[in-house]
Amino acid sequence: MKKIMCVLFIFLLLNGCSRESEVTQQFTDLLVAVNEKEKQGNNFGRKLFEKEQKEQVLFIETMGLTQQQYQEVKQRVGALKKSAHERALLLEKEESALRDSKKVVDQMSAWIERVDLTNQLDEVVELYYERSEIHETFIMQYKKLIDSQAQLYTQIEDRSIREHELQKHVNEVNDLITSSQQLLSELNEATKEVNRITARALKSLKQQ
Repeated sequence: MKKIMCVLFIFLLLNGCSRESEVTQQFTDLLVAVNEKEKQGNNFGRKLFEKEQKEQVLFIETMGLTQQQYQEVKQRVGALKKSAHERALLLEKEESALRDSKKVVDQMSAWIERVDLTNQLDEVVELYYERSEIHETFIMQYKKLIDSQAQLYTQIEDRSIREHELQKHVNEVNDLITSSQQLLSELNEATKEVNRITARALKSLKQQ
């Protein structure tokens, strides 16, 4: 009887370790899935940023031209509009990747509740959702920026536009750039916090 009890104890111990290992692996798999979707979004975001930088240089060069160089102005404005359109398409892809990552976070939330780890991992899910909200707000603000820039490009090639009207729109664009940059900083800080809390939660799971 004693021998059977010992075997049973060892079996339960191994079974417990196996479950802990399985839970940790499942949580890790979900994290990897989220990161994969976010990586796709980051790739689109990086391409968008690179295009934005080139577009900014072209814009400054265009603003330096005179009305006597109107044909060149029209040509450059055409390139600026094309670049803005391409950025809008990249932003749509980034937004799609964000929606996909949120679906995985939904799966993670349901799994956490199912395996009864709410107290340990709830903060991780909550921070993921909070960061997604910031990201969504950034995307909406950046859409407004692209629209405003496209309108500005149209004004540049309009010979009847008054300088003070053009300057007013430039100021509006600059305000949108500033607010977008602030949201991007918030998003970066939220990402750091998500990574910190996630690493802590994962470490806690492994130590159990």
